[in-house]
Amino acid sequence: MDNPTGTRAVDAARLAFWWRWLFGVTVLTIAFGAFLMLATDWTRQGFSLLFYGVPGQFDAFGPDAARYVNFIHAALGAAIAGWGVILMLVTLWLFRRGKREGWIAIAASLIVWFVPDVAVSLWFGFWQNVALDGVFAFLYAAPLVAMRELRRA
Repeated sequence: MDNPTGTRAVDAARLAFWWRWLFGVTVLTIAFGAFLMLATDWTRQGFSLLFYGVPGQFDAFGPDAARYVNFIHAALGAAIAGWGVILMLVTLWLFRRGKREGWIAIAASLIVWFVPDVAVSLWFGFWQNVALDGVFAFLYAAPLVAMRELRRA
C-alpha cells in the first residue's frame, strides 16, 4: 500500500540495507568502467589472460589489432561508467524511496544488458565473459529479489 508521499510501504531497515548495497554496486560499476577507459594496456592484458590464459595474446595479433582492442575496451568502459551513473541516480532518487519505478528501471536495464550479452558471449564461445556477467548480475539482482514487493503497484 502507498503512503501519502507515493512510497511503497516496506520495511525501512531492509530497504536501507538494499539501497546501500545497490549504491555500492553502482560505484563499483562506475569504477570498473573508468578502469577500462583509463588503463587500456592493463585491461587488454587482463582480458587476454581471462579469454586466452595468456596476458599477451591480444598483442600477438599485431599492433593495429592491439590498438583496436584498447579502443573497444575504452569505449566499452565509457558506456559502462555511464550506465553506472544512471543506475546510481535511479538508486538514490527512486529505489531508496521504495518507488516501484526504481525497481522496474533497474530490472529492465539488467535484462536488456544481461540476456543479449550472455547470448553473444556464448555464441562466440567466451564463457569467461558469461562468468564475469554473472558476478555483476548477482550483485544487481540480489536487492531486486530481496525487495521484489516494490515491483507491484
